[in-house]
Amino acid sequence: MKLRLLVVGRGARELAEFESRFDQRLRAFAAFKVIELAEGKAKQVAQRKLDEAKQILLHAHKGFILFDERGSLLASTQWAAHMQRLAGNAQIDFVIGGADGVADTVRQQASACWSLSKLTLPHQLVRAIALEQLYRAFTIIQGHPYHRV
Repeated sequence: MKLRLLVVGRGARELAEFESRFDQRLRAFAAFKVIELAEGKAKQVAQRKLDEAKQILLHAHKGFILFDERGSLLASTQWAAHMQRLAGNAQIDFVIGGADGVADTVRQQASACWSLSKLTLPHQLVRAIALEQLYRAFTIIQGHPYHRV
């Protein structure tokens, strides 16, 4: 399986060690890569979102999953079930928009839209949570004791 996490903007230095740990752990289960996309530079929010949407749609493969506060709330076991349904050679992209969110065109082209919380989270924190939850999903599938209930 090949997984990519496409993220608008750079990660936070304060979270780099945490992210690195889960980045390495994920590689035991799937080919994994984080791709950082440029943030929009326009002064107007709508234009920034459009600029970022072009970058997202240029790089994201068809069938990508968007993390968005308006998305469906899934339990960790549901993430695991989704990952388990994918074929062994499947490629899936997960997308995290910029600080202003994403343009509607990105949301419309996503195969699914998942929320990590009812809270509005900074996109750098979403990146860290997404990495941990992807790792957790694979440990659930493997029956690894990491996921305790």
